Amino acid sequence: MLGFTSFNILANYKKPLNWALYLQGGLVFYFKLYDDKRLKNLKHSKKIEIVNNAVKLYRKDKPLNISSRLLTLFIWCGIPSLILFLVFSFSFAIGWFALSTFILNIKLANDESVDIETYLNQVLE
Repeated sequence: MLGFTSFNILANYKKPLNWALYLQGGLVFYFKLYDDKRLKNLKHSKKIEIVNNAVKLYRKDKPLNISSRLLTLFIWCGIPSLILFLVFSFSFAIGWFALSTFILNIKLANDESVDIETYLNQVLE
């Protein structure tokens, strides 16, 4: 059921580059950018469009280092979930992996938000 739901979300997503941002968490986790005072009076969909355009510009200048992200994911999510699997159970390890991945994505997006803010200025001009 989960796979079918995920497929429906991705199948209904229209813009290909935004789809890639969706997969890396770009549409969800840039809270600081969405709460920017310059975007306060805009509709939610317009905010998302502006923030996504800023993230696209940022990614053109500074591409995502996949090996670094995978290493970070392995260290902060994979190793602890493996230890939890060995000590407790499979379901506890899966829960930890999902929760820690979610928290890690929020942290990485918030860390990048400071750098992306300059690109937000470009998009708003």
